[in-house]
Amino acid sequence: MKPAPTAADLYCKHGLAVFRFLRRMTRETAVAEDLTQEVFLRVVRGLPEYDHRERSRAWVFRIARNVATDALRGVSRRIEARPLDVDPPVYENPMTGLVLDEALAALPDLDRELVLLREIAGLDYEEIASTTGLTADAVRMRLFRARSTLRIALSPRRDQALRKA
Repeated sequence: MKPAPTAADLYCKHGLAVFRFLRRMTRETAVAEDLTQEVFLRVVRGLPEYDHRERSRAWVFRIARNVATDALRGVSRRIEARPLDVDPPVYENPMTGLVLDEALAALPDLDRELVLLREIAGLDYEEIASTTGLTADAVRMRLFRARSTLRIALSPRRDQALRKA
């Protein structure tokens, strides 16, 4: 049986991914930094009750998701489409980052969370299911639909149609 993880171990393994997840959820770096601190305070407090048979990544991201939900409760239910307040990744076309942000913001809240948990946090379907309370099959189905929606929103034909309009 492997030893129980410490809060420092969990932070080293998952801290950056939690921050990235929260930054995409809140759209603001300073807020994401504060929420990341809150997540790991809750991790420290919750370690005595942590079931070591559970995957630590899923447990940490369940906490992160709850912290994000609590923080966004007072905010509009929809995240408005605006660029992140940090330097965007370098794309061949500078509009790609903005279009991606708009496409993510247009997804239903749960679908956006699932995409971010998969693509930013790197959770597998079982971990996402454990984090969200959905079944793994429901996660697969919702991710398939969300990716299809994103694919359409990001398609070159859509981009060309917008330029013509």
